Amino acid sequence: MKQILNLFLLVAAFVLVQACGPKKENTEETMATETSVSATPKLTVEERRAKIEKDKADRAAARRARWEEKLKTSPTYTDENGVVVYNKAEVDPMYVGGEDAMNKYLRDNLMYPETAKEQELEGTVFVDFVVAKDGVVRNVVVTDEGDVDQSLRMEAIRVVSNMPKWVAGSQKGKPVDTYYSLPVSFVLY
Repeated sequence: MKQILNLFLLVAAFVLVQACGPKKENTEETMATETSVSATPKLTVEERRAKIEKDKADRAAARRARWEEKLKTSPTYTDENGVVVYNKAEVDPMYVGGEDAMNKYLRDNLMYPETAKEQELEGTVFVDFVVAKDGVVRNVVVTDEGDVDQSLRMEAIRVVSNMPKWVAGSQKGKPVDTYYSLPVSFVLY
């Protein structure tokens, strides 16, 4: 799981470089409408990236602690369709082609929402989903919304929902439905 989180930190940086256009200049009118994230004194790209990465790491650590507690009491759960889902399988699900292929998919498909770009909104969205035993991504939701704009949450859900099939997780050699969480960061460059 730590490798996956580290990977997605790198993925998010690459995705955002590809997805972002040039920044507009701030006027008094646009500065008055900025959110608390960008209303602070102007930071360099590196400072903003570091702030977002720190926030993501802090939130990921808190989520991981809650998840590990959940694993102690419940290695599986039954979803709304009566399907048993493993919180952690013996073999984790994997994007077909591995991490590099997933990073490429995210870079190629993630589009920074125009309204978020105009308002200079940034942040990390944690997308939770199930990789079904046939490899299909389903039950895609954002459960840890933090203070991230709705348009960023919706774009992260859209991209993850449209992912091609994965290699399913497995338990005792058989494919099983498995829970997965993916942080998607949005940073303007």
